[in-house]
Amino acid sequence: MTDEFNMGLNRQGEWAWLVAVDLFLGGSGGGLFLLYMFFDLSPSAALFSLALVILGAVVLLCELGHPLRAWRAIARPSTSWISRGVIFVTVFIIAGFLSIAPSFSAFSGLLWSSASLGGRTLAVIAGISAFMVILYPGFVLSASPSIPFWNSPLLPVLFFAQSLLAANGIAFLFSPLGLYDLSLPAVSYLTALLIITNLILVAIHLLTLQRSGLPGRESLRLLNHGVLGWTFGGGVILLGMVLPLVIGLWIPSLVVVAGAFILIGTLLYRYCILKAGVYVPFPLT
Repeated sequence: MTDEFNMGLNRQGEWAWLVAVDLFLGGSGGGLFLLYMFFDLSPSAALFSLALVILGAVVLLCELGHPLRAWRAIARPSTSWISRGVIFVTVFIIAGFLSIAPSFSAFSGLLWSSASLGGRTLAVIAGISAFMVILYPGFVLSASPSIPFWNSPLLPVLFFAQSLLAANGIAFLFSPLGLYDLSLPAVSYLTALLIITNLILVAIHLLTLQRSGLPGRESLRLLNHGVLGWTFGGGVILLGMVLPLVIGLWIPSLVVVAGAFILIGTLLYRYCILKAGVYVPFPLT
């Protein structure tokens, strides 16, 4: 019998790896741009953040299957978080590029500079839109009442915390190139704070599932058993957070490895969030 006649629990099967990659690239890019703004990173870090968000948008177009129809995604901004997300991404790419362009010699002839009022205004717009690029996927998922695992006000906060962690992972990974201009101990402590924050938020999210009905408890079971359980426990928690925490605090010479672990873990987190979505089909009438 097909799923529509199955009144048991079903796992959503529409969104998987490509969507997870899009969420990872967009969140990492937005997070890196915020780090660039608040910690005075190299302009190349901001340029890289834009490239990540653009690449994420390309991946999403591939996932849609009909790229020429993608314009419809922007058609309902008053009711759809996906439409709002498309707007946030577009504004971020345009304002972000215009705000950092004067930092590169190829665009030295522009009428504004990074320090001018116009440049600062563009930077603020880019920063706000980067913040929303990070948050909106969490709002997209949390607006799904049929899937209790997603339908949580914590999800946008988790996506924000995971995106900042991924941005620090990028900074760790490329630290030999001078991407991060802060001292290594400062970066390590910031990353440790983000990891501890993420561990607490993930634990709170999982604990709430115990009281969210049968679908929520089934999502919790999936994250603790089988292949998805190994992916979540071993990939997200151990590889993506615990080991980077140990390396960052006590083995700083291996921060590049810690950065790679963080990026793997934050990607797997998006995948686990998507694959653990469980719902009960509505009965036919």
